[in-house]
Amino acid sequence: MLRGGQVKQVYTLHGEGASIRQIVTKLGLSRNTVRKYLRAPGVPVAAPRPARGSKVDPFGAYIRGRLVAGVENAVVLLREVRVQGYDGGYTTLKRFVRPFRRARPPAATQRYETEPGEQAQVDFGRFTYVTDGGQTRSVWCFVKVLSWSRAIYLEFVERADVATFLRCHVHAFAHVGGVTRRCLYDNAKVVVLNRDQHG
Repeated sequence: MLRGGQVKQVYTLHGEGASIRQIVTKLGLSRNTVRKYLRAPGVPVAAPRPARGSKVDPFGAYIRGRLVAGVENAVVLLREVRVQGYDGGYTTLKRFVRPFRRARPPAATQRYETEPGEQAQVDFGRFTYVTDGGQTRSVWCFVKVLSWSRAIYLEFVERADVATFLRCHVHAFAHVGGVTRRCLYDNAKVVVLNRDQHG
């Protein structure tokens, strides 16, 4: 089977009008392989490999019993099955145990609610793009989200200096028709100069 990049090269060269012989010469592949890919209705897929036995298999019933009893620590299980003759590795045992482990419930999160007009969250982000001419450029994006309504204001700017940051605030407040009591900032450099010993 060819790697993804080789498959793409075969199809690209064929699309450009190259013959099988030219593709074989250029990519160093066998003629039969190139022919197989070009004649197939889709990209050929490797046949699944037969499942191999694992060194853990003879100890599977014991391990599942210990998991039911609440022992899920792979280090503890490894120590116990080693006494019984298991000579495989920790990673193999851990891979065997993973599907049988109980799913841990997600940590509870408390949603923080605010009153209308109380708070907005503000940040600057940088976005890089490539022009049609192949040049790499970047722009900054001022983002303000009202905490209560989740209304969002975006403004793309060329500079991320303090004057632009303040101007974007004025535009955002004008857009929503008012000023929030406070704005929360993450780690925008125009806001956070440094941190003291208390963070």
